[in-house]
Amino acid sequence: MKSHKKHTIATAVLAATLGSPTITQAQMLEEVVVTATKRAAGLQDVPIAISVVGGEKLEQFGVTELDELSAYLPNVHIGETGGNSIIFIRGIGSGNNTGFEQSVGTFIDGVYFGRSRNARAAFLDIERVEVLKGPQSTLFGKNTIAGAINITTAQPEDAFGAYIDAGYETELEGVSMTGMVTGAISDTVRGRLVAKHYEREGWMDNQFRAPAGSGLSDGDNGASQENDIIRGTLVWDATDNLTLNLKAEYGEFYTEGSLSKFLIEEPTPTVTGFTSAELHGWNDPDYAKTVGQNYRQSQTGGFPGRHIEDDMDNSILQLTADYAMGEYSLRSISAYTEYEFDNCVDVDYSSIDLADQCVGESHEQFTQEFLLSSPLGQNVEWLAGLYYQDATLDVDNTLGLAWSGLPPVEALVLSLVGPLPSTSLDAMHQTQLQQNTETWSAFASFTWHITDRFRTIVGLRYSDDEKDIDKENLTTALAGPGTSVLPDAVLNSIYTSALPLFTNHAYKLDRSEDHTTGDLKFQYDLTDEIMAYFTYATGYKAGGFDTSNLRDQSREFEDETVESLELGMKMTLWDGRARVNMALFEGTYEDMQVSTFVGAGFVVGNAAESTSRGFEADFELALTDSVMLNGAFAFLDAEYDSYEDAGPTIDQQIAGMRTQDLSGETLNFAPEFSGNVGIVYSNSLTDGLDLDLGLDLLYSDEIEIAPDNDSRVTQDSYTKVNARIALVSSDGAWSVALVGKNLTDEDTYNWTNDGTLSGAGLGLGINLMEDRTYFAQFEAPRTFEIQARYNF
Repeated sequence: MKSHKKHTIATAVLAATLGSPTITQAQMLEEVVVTATKRAAGLQDVPIAISVVGGEKLEQFGVTELDELSAYLPNVHIGETGGNSIIFIRGIGSGNNTGFEQSVGTFIDGVYFGRSRNARAAFLDIERVEVLKGPQSTLFGKNTIAGAINITTAQPEDAFGAYIDAGYETELEGVSMTGMVTGAISDTVRGRLVAKHYEREGWMDNQFRAPAGSGLSDGDNGASQENDIIRGTLVWDATDNLTLNLKAEYGEFYTEGSLSKFLIEEPTPTVTGFTSAELHGWNDPDYAKTVGQNYRQSQTGGFPGRHIEDDMDNSILQLTADYAMGEYSLRSISAYTEYEFDNCVDVDYSSIDLADQCVGESHEQFTQEFLLSSPLGQNVEWLAGLYYQDATLDVDNTLGLAWSGLPPVEALVLSLVGPLPSTSLDAMHQTQLQQNTETWSAFASFTWHITDRFRTIVGLRYSDDEKDIDKENLTTALAGPGTSVLPDAVLNSIYTSALPLFTNHAYKLDRSEDHTTGDLKFQYDLTDEIMAYFTYATGYKAGGFDTSNLRDQSREFEDETVESLELGMKMTLWDGRARVNMALFEGTYEDMQVSTFVGAGFVVGNAAESTSRGFEADFELALTDSVMLNGAFAFLDAEYDSYEDAGPTIDQQIAGMRTQDLSGETLNFAPEFSGNVGIVYSNSLTDGLDLDLGLDLLYSDEIEIAPDNDSRVTQDSYTKVNARIALVSSDGAWSVALVGKNLTDEDTYNWTNDGTLSGAGLGLGINLMEDRTYFAQFEAPRTFEIQARYNF
């Protein structure tokens, strides 16, 4: 029989615990309960490297999205490309293609959300966020080869409770309002209802100035947001043995403008000649004057009736049933999720009105999981489960090119392809596809308590994946002013050969794969307060189809696999006033799914092998009854072992290279050193008034952000400072606070790539854009927020 140790441990882990946990019981840190093992367990007892962020921390620092959260988590990067969300842990993630599954799975209340778009939903009434690092395939399934984000929302309470929370961001004119009410509806039913409205102006200072007579307006600052979300939860104690939990959620998320910034070192003759309004009269007259200072735009007019925007709504309906069968427990989680979004982007990423792209995407998913758990306190404990997922993805992608807006270039192209007088090359390229995915798996995990201090955990999972796609690409002509329309066949020939941008194609494909993955853990209690563990784990990310390719260069890519080792230690010291956790890790990834940018789109495949190894440590220390110190540190050595046909940089394209060898080079989003430290002070000012102070320092070494590792756009190292000062009534009824984020006003970006058609340019040898141009997605500058909260 196992003698269970009793730990008093931290309320949050890593630097994410930079909030203000209350120190009680002679300065001892409070215990944190997590569900990373599909059971409720003390954080210090779980043999996994986990970062935990409490809901209080999220509320206090106004964290509304996952990308803001990652700033507090060393070795974790969450950001956005022009049209997708990206999540990386320890340098491992998924590239810019909607056909890729995720390397980091996102789970909310036990439900897997299979698309990156789900990561954009604003945080709302969250109990905690657990970030699990390393492969989690046994209990969480496929697409967790780098880790998993396990989010738990706040649950209904028996006692009545309610609050109103409001915030105002001074720099962005941001306004947020949140209201919550909870309590018993009857003797057996309790509920919780919460709603939030959030809006703000953009932080990108838009320099776009419309040419006279163009009919376009000057660009607004971007990207502005307006989000609304509501969630209702009911818990019914149906019998003494059966509890039902029903959750329904609906959200609308709207963004206007973008955060793209055009990067170039200095104006070149190409910049001045090609973009000068004085010479040609069709472009932004301020463009050539400002590009040397890094031209910025958040939106342009685009094609008539279009502007840069992102409009999404999503729905969640979930029923969780917990049934006690004597000492055993059975859990059923049934969930239906769906979202729809329309996204329009200026994909030439400049002031030139050349290329716009609009994507309409819808996704529906049904999941069902059954989990049977044995009683605790036995020599052998186990849990076993079955999982099923059915998902449908529909995409309508329209990309338009308006060459008639660039008369000299259009005339040059027409003169090279043949005598086509008064003919426009304007074209619309449309991709329509439907992808269906069906997955089922069976899994089990066994814990054998060999002695009171030594135990081993064995996990195994079998998965079967079926996927099919029906895709069609078609190019059609658009009539330019005073021009005739080319036959589609002639136009397609030009775009296929002379201008290798689009290729008409259509196909139906299906694929199937099955995998057996698992893990083996050894866990040893050196003392009652110090635990060490060793883990060997395998995992996979499912293969699939290239949904973004416009030229039929690639259709299918294979699955990606990992083998991982981790050695860790968790310590509770100083009579429960301190906690220190450490982990050494190494993961070897085979057949990495990569996305290569080739000037007018991305081509995907399995072209890389990599190794991610390093060391992570975090601590939390109660110095006094009033002062809490915490921090985290990470060293990461993540590089490609083999990647011989990576996409070339712009310089390499100009030199005539079609590929480059990135073997031995650093992975994207893998800083060698990163970390943070925070201090929290809480004390009484008077009998009825308390003061809370918090200060966080967040550091990152330089980061390779571009997929081709172009050194011109490497993100330099930086240190950000966040701070909070709050007045709180001693009875907890109300609080007011001032929060400052990025007080050092660091200029950082979380995604960058080559400017469209830059570098070597088109097949005709025409370099349409500047010699070396890039676009980047920028993070928020220095902001201040005033917060107020009243608890009923």
